[in-house]
Amino acid sequence: MKFLECIKKQIIQDNRLYSLILYGSFVRGDFIENVSDLDFFAVIIKDESVIPKLRQVLEDCTKEINAVEVDLAWEYLENLSDPLRKGVPFKFLTIYQKDFLENHIVVYGKDISNILPKYKFEDLLGWRIERILKLIKRSKGNPKLMHILAGETARLLALINGAKSLRKCDIINALEKIQDEKALEIYKAYLDGRKLKFDETFLINFIESRIEKIKEASSAI
Repeated sequence: MKFLECIKKQIIQDNRLYSLILYGSFVRGDFIENVSDLDFFAVIIKDESVIPKLRQVLEDCTKEINAVEVDLAWEYLENLSDPLRKGVPFKFLTIYQKDFLENHIVVYGKDISNILPKYKFEDLLGWRIERILKLIKRSKGNPKLMHILAGETARLLALINGAKSLRKCDIINALEKIQDEKALEIYKAYLDGRKLKFDETFLINFIESRIEKIKEASSAI
């Protein structure tokens, strides 16, 4: 891939940067132009001052990908031994870790697969539910973030009801099987150019009601 070669050429060896990883839909194979983000994760050894320059390199090298956004998450190497309690508990390192481990490319530096403690989706479901409920309050007045939370709730509902992976087709198939029309509408609207056609009250009610269904389904596992 040309853009990865471009990134490798422009990143000068730097003792502050342990690893740069491409993950998510582009690697998984369900990237949608002008809808999906291009997701990178940088692991920093000691100094975050490397991030602005790295972000610029990524943006310069990925202009032809037609991603909505080049998303660069980063964390200190020392925090990867316990992402749940140290630094930022990114979803891709915690509850969706299986997808990250199966669908990532090391662009620069070393792989981190052997550093991360292994988490199971079922073990972290309750933790993620509580975080979503807390984030509802913080996201009021921000329709984009509220829709993202609703989309994730729909995805969790699909996963707890048999979706085989985070692939968009697997999520849709699971939601169709349980015949949850509202969840399908919200998830498909997000895939269809991230159209924000739902009001805040509708989204909050959806999240809270589906969280209860997720709790019921998870207790039966």
